[in-house]
Amino acid sequence: MCSRCVRIALLCSALTVLMALPGCGARARAPRVDFDAERRATSAYAVGPGDVLEVRAWKNEALSQRVTVRPDGFITIPLVGDVLASGRTVMGIAEDIATQAAKFYHEKPVVSVEVAELHSYRVYVMGEVSRPGEFTPRAQITVLQALALAGGFTRFADPDEVVIVRRDASGERRIPFVFDEVVGKGDLRGDLPLQTNDTVVVP
Repeated sequence: MCSRCVRIALLCSALTVLMALPGCGARARAPRVDFDAERRATSAYAVGPGDVLEVRAWKNEALSQRVTVRPDGFITIPLVGDVLASGRTVMGIAEDIATQAAKFYHEKPVVSVEVAELHSYRVYVMGEVSRPGEFTPRAQITVLQALALAGGFTRFADPDEVVIVRRDASGERRIPFVFDEVVGKGDLRGDLPLQTNDTVVVP
């Protein structure tokens, strides 16, 4: 191979390595993430141990109760017995209660469930923020709100390399959060609601 060809090959290799480095080339483009799918996955809060639920059954005082989700994930409803609540939405819990109660009544009762008190929800913010740690807000929050709770970025932070570490039924994954895309360009799709136990990592 001639010396000119060798120089060209070395230059191409160097460019390939540089493009693979954080902040080189990739930052100019928004990350390829299905934010709409991620938002749908977190649109309904998943109940957890310690949460207090308000169960209301239309024209049925026996089923209408305020109950706390036990450490084993269940709640107990008169007549119905134990109903699994942890990891489920309030709509799913309400349907289970109504279905199990139907065998005691002529008509299937109309049941609704609401989260009266939120106690199991917690998120973590780690890395280059003023106050890293665990946070237990009383309502579901987004990435920007979590960063605000953590006191914002330190001067050493790289806001465009933030990631959300999420573990759910789909496994563990890292979801990028590019601060400039969300705040600078107003693309609020990236400001995802956080699931319980999500970790926001700020390099």
